[in-house]
Amino acid sequence: MPRATFKQRLRYRFDNAMARGVGSQIAMLAIVTLVLILVTSTVLTVSGLSPHGADGERVSFGRLVWVGLMHAIDPGAVGSDVGDWAFLFIMLAVSFGGIFVFSALIGVLTGGFGDILERLRKGRSMVIERDHTVILGWTGKIHALLTELAEANANRPGASVVILAEHDKVAMDDEVRTVLGDAPMRVVTRTGSPLVRRDLDLVNLGEARSVIVMSPDGPEADTVVLKTLLAVSKAGAQAGKQPHVVAEIKSDKTLSVARMVVGDAAGLILTPPLISRVLVQTGRQSGLSVVYTELLSFSGDEIYIQTQPQLAGKTFREALFAYEDSALLGVYTAAGERLMPPPFDRPFEPGDQVIAISRDDDTVIVNGRPTPVAEDALAPLHPHAAPRPERTLVLGESQLLQQVLRELDAYVAPGSTVLVVCEARHLDARLTEGGELAHTTIQVRVGDVTDRGVLDGLDVPGFDNILVLAETEGRTQEMADSRTMITLLHLRDILRRHGKAVPITSEMLDGQNRELAAVTEADDFIISNTLVSLVVSQISENRRIAAVLDDLLSPDGHEIYLKPARDYVQPGADIDFYTVVEAAARRGEVALGYRLAAHAHDPERAYGVALNPRKSARVRLGAGDRVVVLAER
Repeated sequence: MPRATFKQRLRYRFDNAMARGVGSQIAMLAIVTLVLILVTSTVLTVSGLSPHGADGERVSFGRLVWVGLMHAIDPGAVGSDVGDWAFLFIMLAVSFGGIFVFSALIGVLTGGFGDILERLRKGRSMVIERDHTVILGWTGKIHALLTELAEANANRPGASVVILAEHDKVAMDDEVRTVLGDAPMRVVTRTGSPLVRRDLDLVNLGEARSVIVMSPDGPEADTVVLKTLLAVSKAGAQAGKQPHVVAEIKSDKTLSVARMVVGDAAGLILTPPLISRVLVQTGRQSGLSVVYTELLSFSGDEIYIQTQPQLAGKTFREALFAYEDSALLGVYTAAGERLMPPPFDRPFEPGDQVIAISRDDDTVIVNGRPTPVAEDALAPLHPHAAPRPERTLVLGESQLLQQVLRELDAYVAPGSTVLVVCEARHLDARLTEGGELAHTTIQVRVGDVTDRGVLDGLDVPGFDNILVLAETEGRTQEMADSRTMITLLHLRDILRRHGKAVPITSEMLDGQNRELAAVTEADDFIISNTLVSLVVSQISENRRIAAVLDDLLSPDGHEIYLKPARDYVQPGADIDFYTVVEAAARRGEVALGYRLAAHAHDPERAYGVALNPRKSARVRLGAGDRVVVLAER
């Protein structure tokens, strides 16, 4: 290889210097300007061409340097020069050199500012936040999640959320502004991969109060979540502090591995059972979805766990009446045991904490003022009717179908039947994977659930309950919700023509379609993405809520039911809610609220649901109204 020439070496060094960035480029221009001025001043001094001053003496070298700098900065200074033609032409050359240098400087500065703005747009600067919530990933659930976090942090001045995702920062900022509007919570976005340690360092995990790992869409979602948890765990170990982690998991096979990575304290949410349990429970009880939405949303009444020393020595039954603005669900004992609810005659011990539904954490106070119960307002105490076999119609196939059928089997009486209608032709074998169902017989019929001819041939009015699942495979979210609405419209028309009323519960993916779908008159909607976001936000604020929700949604033990009000109080009687609490307590149940049938389709009145009402408020419950209770069956 031939030896590089001096010109090539000089050009190589110049290119390297210019490639170092704006600072190096400005330094190069400064050197060029300085050399130009020094050379010019030296030539004028040595040649004797420098002009004379007011005192008749030649202008000094330092003065020439200053004059040259002024010509380089301001070409207009040429007009004020006085001297012979040689001096004037030399000054003109300095001005031309200055025009070149400062034009280049303006270009360099413009490019530099452009680079700064581009770096800001890319979101690559370090986040300096403390006690903030970190969200890793960007999915369709982010809108509901941010809304709930803003509600949860409304009373925390300076609350902030930091989002790290492989998404354009400007696009994320625009969406955040659209979702939150003027909410005081500060949201900072950064572009990067949660799997890359250098990018994770941008969000300051060591100072975060909680970290939420969003599950992306697609078949490999759990793989991405697991790798993210590994990256977060390693970053936390190096920072010397493991943050509270909440993650969405879609497969129980991944759950055990994730536990090994982040430990038992992390809030890992297995979403298919969560959605399936709520869907099944709601499908059998109209209005329950509104109850769960209220419980899980920070904009209404939610669950709190607090120490209440004033209850020491009181039994749980007595404590039910000790609150005017809160409703008890259970007790966290001093030994860490969770009782939902405990035996009604169990006394509170020092260190026990109540699990209560209340408007806010500062409203869980012992302020009850119970009034004497009017015995004539109570309904006769008789057992609830024995469960009978049910016929359930399930329309559509989704990833939740197997889980839905198994959850349904845990609630229905022996001899119940389920008819599944979907487009899958080989579904029978897959539905029985993992063992036969104990109480339910499954039948499968192939057909398009949006086809009116298929629905007309199902004897829709003969079923006790109807579940419509979102068909997501091979379809967009909007297309799946559109098919659900078409199916609901057909079902309501069929039932209207037969003069029958069958409860219909459907799964929707996008909460924005909820109001549009209301024209179908379905009894309940389960908004999958919103439900998951609500649970994630609750657990990110309080890690112990995860176990409480698991108890409420499990078929074992006590669950939330909406039971006929006539089983508790006399229809039409003018009572306060303390009377309802007493009626439920005599059955070993906890009254949490009620639902008025007259407002069951009115979204402005929460579809008739009043959760945790003031116990002294008067109410009249009719024969068609229901009482929301925590009961075993």
